[in-house]
Parts: sequence; structure tokens; C-alpha cells
Amino acid sequence: MTMRNHMNSSRAHRGFSLIEVLVAVVILSTGLLALAALQGSLTKASADAKVRTQVASLLQGHLDQIRTTGYPAPGTVTDTCATNAGGDFVPTAFCTQNGLAGMSVTRTITRFTSPAGGAFASPGNATDPAQFARVTLAATWTDANGATNRRLAMTSDISALALEDEIIVPPDDSGQGGQSPIVRQLTPATAGVIPIAMGGNDATAATNPKPELVGQRNNQKVVSTNFNVLTYTNEGSNIVRVQRRIENSLVKCSCQYGAGGTNLPLIFRAPQWPAIWTGDAYEVYKPDPAATAPGATLANPAGPTPGVDQSALCQECCRDHHDVASNLVKFDPERTTNGVSKYRRDNSNALVTVNPTNNQTYLNACRVIRVDGFWRTAADTYQRQFGLLETETVNLGQARTGLPTATATTAYTGFVRDYLKQYNGTFASGPPISADTMFNTPSRGLNNPSTVLIASVSATDYRYLHGRGLYVDYLEAKARQRLQDVLADTGQRGRCPQTPTATPIEECILPYLPFTTVNLTEIAQWLASDTTVLTVNSRNLLATNPAQPSGSRTIGRKIGTSDNTGSARKSNSGIAIIASVDRNQELIDLQVGGVDPTDDSDIASDVQPFLVGGIVTTKDSFDVRVSGGGLAPRVFYSLNLDVGECLKPANSDHRCVTNSILPLGGSIRLENYWIETTTTLSRTTTCLFNGSPRTATDTIPVPTFRNYAVTSVTRNGSAFGTIGAAANDGKTSETTTITFGSVGANDLLVATLTEQAGSPTYATIASCTTNGGGNQINNIVWTKPWTLP
Repeated sequence: MTMRNHMNSSRAHRGFSLIEVLVAVVILSTGLLALAALQGSLTKASADAKVRTQVASLLQGHLDQIRTTGYPAPGTVTDTCATNAGGDFVPTAFCTQNGLAGMSVTRTITRFTSPAGGAFASPGNATDPAQFARVTLAATWTDANGATNRRLAMTSDISALALEDEIIVPPDDSGQGGQSPIVRQLTPATAGVIPIAMGGNDATAATNPKPELVGQRNNQKVVSTNFNVLTYTNEGSNIVRVQRRIENSLVKCSCQYGAGGTNLPLIFRAPQWPAIWTGDAYEVYKPDPAATAPGATLANPAGPTPGVDQSALCQECCRDHHDVASNLVKFDPERTTNGVSKYRRDNSNALVTVNPTNNQTYLNACRVIRVDGFWRTAADTYQRQFGLLETETVNLGQARTGLPTATATTAYTGFVRDYLKQYNGTFASGPPISADTMFNTPSRGLNNPSTVLIASVSATDYRYLHGRGLYVDYLEAKARQRLQDVLADTGQRGRCPQTPTATPIEECILPYLPFTTVNLTEIAQWLASDTTVLTVNSRNLLATNPAQPSGSRTIGRKIGTSDNTGSARKSNSGIAIIASVDRNQELIDLQVGGVDPTDDSDIASDVQPFLVGGIVTTKDSFDVRVSGGGLAPRVFYSLNLDVGECLKPANSDHRCVTNSILPLGGSIRLENYWIETTTTLSRTTTCLFNGSPRTATDTIPVPTFRNYAVTSVTRNGSAFGTIGAAANDGKTSETTTITFGSVGANDLLVATLTEQAGSPTYATIASCTTNGGGNQINNIVWTKPWTLP
């Protein structure tokens, strides 16, 4: 017993054996060596990443230099640390500072051209203006650790035509295709937009036209009308997948023969053929055999008249929009009278013919669309029908918004589909049954209401109409053949299957037909037959709210009857609008007709009768005082379905005369409370002198935007309502809505505005010219962030 206890005690106090110690040392040494190796790898990787970042910065800097120093010439050149090739874009100091050896960069510039539109090709013909230069920089180097397989490459596409933020990449050199990108957005079917179903879950719609403005606040001019035509698939939850987007800009221009600008790069002054619909897309026409575009037959291509504020796209319009009577494809193929003459207006506003000689000015109207990323002058658009749609009733008052009723919208989409299914590929300019005849068929119910009733004379009971234009392009031979092929492909898996279940003919045709319907309410001219009974606005404010348009807005002045007639010319000039300027500058104002005699006589119209009653009633009202901010704020009220603008007589508050009995809950919306002015500042920028970049410094008036926010609202001196977040903050379209539980008759609401932090904002110079000394900045084109989308 004693022996067993002794043995157990000895085993309990025994230490580590030598073998155990050696094993522990080996394990510890292995771990330490692994940590040391990891530390070395991390250090090496960090150094490699740092060098790679420096190389990337070097390549990006050289790409930026190429973009700013002119259009690059094609070719390949290799520069190294030790050489000085191609402008020494691999400086020796860079290699030394970063411990690089044997670094070289190969610069390859490939020119892609498209002489008469169509596909890009490389190498480009030396006589054609380059449209793309693809710049590839490929760097190789040996790092400080002796690794020789270090590589980095960058590619960028540069184009003198890339005037905006979109660049279309030329064909992939590898020739390998891929899936098309998917573009999703919120549904375009917003207020004032009428989608046309194309079959299945697909639809097409034109966005509401928007004016483009140039100039400063009190001198702004409308220079174009812009809208997009979208074809899309509904994916639910208010999201659509865009299949095709056609960007349209309708411009009216003052042009001058010989003003094409010899100082401009060839790419800007080389006339193009029209962009035409091929049955699947718009492409620039390419004649076979090859022939020069009609604008090139002039002694010197036409260009925008100098000194006139107009759209930048007038460069393309004036240069391209010319026809020769014998040409198979024309910009204006349906113009059957007056040949191909151009016109200007004399001092009595009459159109007179202009001879195509240098310095002669004339009027022009063009549709300019995006084709493969470039703005191209398209063949003219043609209006096939103009009609008025019944608008919404509010509080038993007819036509109290500018939005079509659901019934009218459904009837109109049915009319459009029925009319367009007649395009079977045998008609170039239109089907056998006129659109007006079909629109006016009584069973369609599109001529409602027969009369709009205004119960009583009122200066604030606004009524609105909705004018709609249906446009279909002239169909050239290729587009007509495409339609014939589609309609003949009737097999079960064809494009127009009739078995086992027949596809409606219109759903076969619409995807291949260049058509759209456009909200023309703000563009059409509106005229009361008896101006003592009705006061009618005619596109003088260009409002952007389709529910409360400026065009067509009507009030009853006295008891009686009067028609309100909407009309629009059927050509390009019927959509393109421009603000009035000096007659000597040859631009047409909002109320003057087209650009040739055919335009002036080819007008579509529709009539809505009104009846103004004789009962004058007293309606509840309240006042809104806007304190601070701009000098011309606008106020709108909304009380359940009762909506309207609060008028502001001179030297008084906004008077909100409602069609309701107060008190009621609702809201008021403030607009136009910003200020745009100018501030004299010194500016240094890069301008052009004789076509070359030059740094210029000058003291100039800079457009300045002062932004305000609604900071408090009171009612009769007490805090009132809830101030919502400003919509489109920092833009001229900014609005603020104040909601409230109840406003009473004769209440006074005071909205106080305070200039926001960060205000003012200054415009930046997009382009300019300078003198030889670089001490003047002239011909400035401003970028105003507050007017951008």
C-alpha cells in the first residue's frame, strides 16, 4: 500500500521529456517562419498594388491629355522609361520614383468612321471625317522584386461628336457578341401620356413634350421641343423594361447659306443624308451607289445664322436639311408643291423665296433624333390626325383638369390601333381611310362632350382641354417591304401567326411602324371664336403640369356661347416652337406659322363648344402671402377634388378663390420662388482662339441661382400645417407643398422663405472663345445646374 502511493507520487511530479521539448520547438519555429513569410507576402502585395495604382494614374492622365489636346491621329507608338516616343508619356522620373525597370507603354489609336451613316468601320477612309478614335494604352513593367509579368491596359473611345454624356462604343475588336443591356425605369405612363398597347405586355408611349430654354431669366427663349418615344414591357410594380428609346428634338432654326463654319472640324460640317425608318430602327440613309448628301452640293454647307440664340442642333438642321427634286430619298418626301425652295419672312411677315447663295438666310424646321448615339437630322415627321379628348370632371364641373378621362383614353387607343392596322406595306404616306373620318365616327365616342358647361362667369374657374396628335412617318421602300414580309409570315412561329389562334393584325404591324401620339396641349394654338365670352390661353407660359396646362386654359367672361379651337401644323414646325425675337434675326415667334407656304396651309384643328351660364355665385376664398424669395412665386391650392391656382393682383397677396365651402382640409403648393440673377466675377477657363484651346481670364457677369426653402407657415399669426420636403430642390422646377387639416374662409396664410445654406450657385462655362491675348471671354455657353434634369 505504501509502495503504490509512492509510485503515484513520483509519476505526478515528473517533468517534460527532451523529445516533447524538441517537438514544441519545431512547431513554434514553423509557425514563426510562416508568419514571417506571410509578412513578406503582404509587404510585396502592398508594394505591387501601390505601383499598379501609380501606373493606372499615369495611363489615365495620358488619356485625359489626349481628350483635351485635340482629335488623336491613328497609329501605334511605344514609349519606354529610356525613350521619348509619342510625346514621352512614360517619363524617366516616374520609373525611377517607383522602382520600375523596363517599363513600356504601347499606345494604339484606331479610327472608326461611318461615311454616310450605317455601320462603323475600321480602319476608316482617310477622306471621311473620323467619328470615333479608340485609344488603347497597354503597359508592361518589371517590379522592384524582379517580377516581369506585370501588365495593365486601358481603353477609351473619343469622338468630336460626343457633345453630351453618351458615347456609343464602336464594334468590339474581338468580334465576340454578348447579351444586350437591360434598361429599367419607372413607367412612362404618367399624367398626360397615353400608352398604346402593342400586344402581350408591350406598349409604346411618347413622353410629354418639354421646351428647351436658352438665355437668362428675363430673356429666356424656347429653342426646341423635346420628347422621347419609348417601347417597353411592363414588369409590374410601376417598373418597365425599355426595349427602344427614340430621342426627338424638334427645332426651328435661322439658317444661312455658306455659314457652315470652315473653322469647324470636318465632322461637324460634312452634310448627312436623312435618318429614315428601315422597319426595325432609324438609320442614316446610305445610297447605292454611293452619292454625296444634298447639303454637300452647296458651294459651302449652310449653317446657323451667326448671332442668333437657337438650339445647338441647328448646326445639324441647317447643314443637312436640303432636298434635290430627283433624289429617291428626301428629308420632306411628301412636299409636293413649291419644289425644294427655302423661305424667309419679309418685313410684312410674308414668306419669300431665298436663293441658295452665300449669306442668304432662311427659316428651317427639323426633327433631330439619336442614331447610334449621334444627333442626326431625320426625315420629317407627319401628323396624320389632331383631335381633342374629353377631360376630367371635378366637383361636377366639366374639363377642370387637362387630363383625358379614362373613357376617352380607352376610346382613343382603340382608334389609334384601328387606324394603324391599315398600314399593310402598300402605302407610303397614309392608309386609304383618313384618320379624321375614323376619329369622328359617332360610335367611337371621341367627340364628347358636345358642349362644356361653365355654370357662372368667373375669373378663376379654369377649364382645360387636351390636344392630341397622331404621327406616322413616311415609309420608304425598305420599311414598306418589312411590313409586307411581317404580314406574310403567318405560320405558327411566324411574326404574324394566324394559327392556332389568330394574332390581331395591328399587333403584327405596330412593332414595325414608326408612329407615336403626342400631347400637343402646350404646343397647339388655341383660339376663342368669341373673345368676349371666353378668355383662352395659347401656349404663352409652357406649363409643365399636364393636369393644369397653360395652353387651352379657358375662363368664362360673360354669358354666351363660344368655340375653343385647337390647331397645329402637320409638319415639323407644328411641334417645334420658339420664342419671339428680333425679326431681323429671322426666328419665328410662338404665333407665326411654318417655314414654307405648304406648312402655313397644312393645318389640322378640332373644336370644343362652350356654354357660359349667367348665374354669378360667391365662393369661399383664403389668402396666401409669400414672404422672401423670388419676386414672382406661384401658389396652387388643392381641397379634395377642388384644385386651382391662387391669383395675385398687383400689390396684394395671392387670392385662392375656391369652388368649395370652407373650412376644408387640403394643401397649398409653392412654385417659382427662386431667384436667378448675375454676379460679376473673375473667371479663368479654356476657350477657343482660331479653333485652338487657350487659357483666358476675364471679369464677366456669371448667371447666379439663389435657392430658398419654406421655413415656416402661419395661419392668422399662429403656426400652421406641415411643410413637406421640397421636390427637385435646387432646380427651377422646385416646389414645396404645405398640407393642413383645415383652412377657413378669409384665412391668411403666411409662408416664409429663407435662403438655403450653400446658396448661391454659379453657372459654369461649357464653351467659349477668346482673343489673341486671352484677356477676353466671349460667346459663352453656360451650364446651369439648376436647369438640368
